[in-house]
Amino acid sequence: MASERRPIDRSRRRGKPLSDFAFQEWKEPVLPPPWELTAVTPDTSAEIDQVVHWMAQPHVEFAMHKDWDRAGWQAEIEFQFSDNKTRPFLVGQGGQHGGYVELYRVALDVVADYYDTPDRDMGMHGCIGEPDYFGYALPFWVALIAGVFEAYPDCTGVISDPSASNQLVRTLDRNVCKVVDGHELGEVDLPHKQAALFRFDRENFTAAMQRQGGVEVVLRELGGH
Repeated sequence: MASERRPIDRSRRRGKPLSDFAFQEWKEPVLPPPWELTAVTPDTSAEIDQVVHWMAQPHVEFAMHKDWDRAGWQAEIEFQFSDNKTRPFLVGQGGQHGGYVELYRVALDVVADYYDTPDRDMGMHGCIGEPDYFGYALPFWVALIAGVFEAYPDCTGVISDPSASNQLVRTLDRNVCKVVDGHELGEVDLPHKQAALFRFDRENFTAAMQRQGGVEVVLRELGGH
């Protein structure tokens, strides 16, 4: 049974100055093949229906705690589009969808109150919805980071902030760190959860990809779907 939507207020509370990056127009990242993103908007009914279906699955509800009904998710997507902080996407290959991801501007997020993040960083969190995509979270995360850096040339890094108790995602992020020379920053107490912070720096990412033969080579070695 779907739970009542209880939106999490992730808005930044402290008055740190903002750069123009926080207010730039959103661009849909183009991911290295074979990965694809599909925008979820208040008007994309089929995409919202897909999110509702995934969020009700036990393996997703365990991690995301967002098993809301259709009206709740409609309200959530409209809420995300009410400001410039967060944009949601489906991820997949060949026109088939396998997971859900939200990109957010860290400078506008509550995490900026608890970690001195560069104001041109982006953040990401999401889930694998389709069982066929289990095992492909690592190459997708690497592809998503690459796509963000390509879409936003002035983005300095990408943040992941899973719940500190979610050992599965923490292990995933640690494996991403090994591939892209990222860093585990430790745990912080956010208003809505204790989070484990990871940061994937642009310069380190670029150097790691060059050292390993390029993004497409790395993705092939990690395995495609």
